[in-house]
Amino acid sequence: MVRKLLLGLAFLSASAHAMEPVSVDEVRFANASLTVATDEGETGYTPAELESFGTYAIRTVTPWRETAAEFVGVPLTEVLDAHGLAEAPAIRVVAENDYAVTIPSTVWTEHDLLIATRVDGKAHNRRARGPIQFVFDMSQDPGTGDEEFQSNWVWMAARIEPVE
Repeated sequence: MVRKLLLGLAFLSASAHAMEPVSVDEVRFANASLTVATDEGETGYTPAELESFGTYAIRTVTPWRETAAEFVGVPLTEVLDAHGLAEAPAIRVVAENDYAVTIPSTVWTEHDLLIATRVDGKAHNRRARGPIQFVFDMSQDPGTGDEEFQSNWVWMAARIEPVE
């Protein structure tokens, strides 16, 4: 019984963090940026500058991809931590096309959320929901593909700001 409990806990802890650190080669990115706004000002990041936080990969299907792809990017928590927003109750994310969604902190504290800049080894592009896309690992966390959760899968992400 104890062994089964320990194995179960090990599985839960392994599956809770599906993102794996990876090294990437230099690629040419589309002209894009993600601006992080705080009370102290705004900071813009190109996809290459986002990758300077450290790159991670997940292999997953998405609500729009039946075949798994490898997404590479930076965890949202890294960007939020760097700007003092990790403890914000929520963030507002705005896309290039003015789509906007409020994402409560429970989303990034309970689920691995990757700001993807690459797909299958290539720079992410607008035709494939890039060049900067918020991606969850549906393989490890199937609930992130549910219809009511899909608003958090922001593509063409352009701005992050705190919500009080």
